[in-house]
Amino acid sequence: MKRIPSAMIALLRRLYGVPQAHGLNPKVFIGLSALGVTVQILYYLPWLRVFDLRLAFLTLLRTLALVGPAYIAIRGRKIAGLVNISLVGSWAIGTAWHVCYFVYL
Repeated sequence: MKRIPSAMIALLRRLYGVPQAHGLNPKVFIGLSALGVTVQILYYLPWLRVFDLRLAFLTLLRTLALVGPAYIAIRGRKIAGLVNISLVGSWAIGTAWHVCYFVYL
């Protein structure tokens, strides 16, 4: 079994430490990401391809996309303003993408 290179471990530790340095829990972001991937996987299951469920998945994904910035704004220190500006922009682009892809295609 191959070992994980020490440079990769150092990078993961550093990435895990960034939210902690701003008073945030990295597990929240990992959980949101896992939940988002799960919802997207459920979307592609053949027996869940009903229009009402597709719309529910879209709504859930967009709501999840707002939880991260809200968490940063409420709990973050010295980072909330800058990060929220970028997250609002990415949320708007992501919403446009999901509406076009999930609803119209």
